[in-house]
Amino acid sequence: MSATPKFVLEYCKNWDKSGKDQYVKFITQHIKDENKSPLFTKSGKLSGFSQGLYDLLICGLKGYLKKDAVILVLREIIALHADIPSILLDVICVLDAETSLDVQNEERVNFCYVVRELEPLISDKLLKERLEIDTLQDVGTLKNKNFYTKFIKVKTKLYYKQRKFNLFREESEGYAKLIVELNQEIAEETDWKNILEIIQSLIGCFNLDPNRVLDIILESFEARPHLDKLFISLIRGYMCDPQVISEVLGFKLSNMEVLESYKEPPNLMVVIALLLQHQVISLDNIYPWLRPDDTIMAKETDREIKLIQDFIRKLNIVSTKGPQANCPTEFVEEKPDPQKLVLGEALLRVRAWREFSSLYNRLPITAMPQRPATALCDMLHALVEPLYRNSTIEINSSAKSM
Repeated sequence: MSATPKFVLEYCKNWDKSGKDQYVKFITQHIKDENKSPLFTKSGKLSGFSQGLYDLLICGLKGYLKKDAVILVLREIIALHADIPSILLDVICVLDAETSLDVQNEERVNFCYVVRELEPLISDKLLKERLEIDTLQDVGTLKNKNFYTKFIKVKTKLYYKQRKFNLFREESEGYAKLIVELNQEIAEETDWKNILEIIQSLIGCFNLDPNRVLDIILESFEARPHLDKLFISLIRGYMCDPQVISEVLGFKLSNMEVLESYKEPPNLMVVIALLLQHQVISLDNIYPWLRPDDTIMAKETDREIKLIQDFIRKLNIVSTKGPQANCPTEFVEEKPDPQKLVLGEALLRVRAWREFSSLYNRLPITAMPQRPATALCDMLHALVEPLYRNSTIEINSSAKSM
């Protein structure tokens, strides 16, 4: 424990005559504004208020002052400002750590006595929040000896015990009503706010899991991606956290089958492309969920380049053994497109050029694959064709006028 300051010892010598008044005057000079903490001065520096309380308590614990005299002064000081009980309890916590090394020490006994007498002046919640359980038992705040055992059990149950959720507690009727509501005949003019209000009512009435509800909304959107204006607004109003939406989409992507051959990108990829286009989610949110990893794609790209180089090299080799020997025996195998390339094609299908450009810049590939390249050409054709038609009409009209 630290040494007692000299000025407090001077107060202790003449405590009954003038020492008490001088100490109270020293403490109250820091309490000028009830709206400001007495810990700091006007310039924002420490005022020494907590140090003064600490010194007073040390004098009481070491026997320089009577314990009752210390308690009497603290009762007067506590009533001066609303923050003083909390500050005093912080000082008590420091003294608790200093005196807890030797429980049988006289200073520890005096400490427990002072805290016990101050208990009516300090909130019971603050005491239980700040002080250790052993100290609360020594002081007498916790009289139940089994409290520590119960505390350990509650803490273990709260932080370490795995909760078991009963899926049957959720009413299947609620999900049935939700599916019917989302998959009825809906026009683009339908107000999404009315649908959102019904969804929220079903969640509250049937205790539905919000994440599973989001999954069903995405399933309905996947079934009818042409209603993008309605579902985009609905998803924005229902779930404002893009990370949660990306996690649900990532789970759906993990269960997605390998696409060996397809005419159009799957509706799930179209939904993700639309969500990216309307900035409901960002590419940073969904990119980690797309398969395969960039390192695997980079290795596969290097392997394909080597196979192509070997194929070209063997084409240039002239053999005298006959025409059959000139034919190369190795060809580049066609493999299913990764999810990232399929998403790129879907982005081009919905004409989300900026999002496609951001995605393509991240891909570890040297050349654009066939399907995204075809989709890019189709998009350019769709953009250029109206201009071509307008210019053709103008040329024809000018030719007729001539």
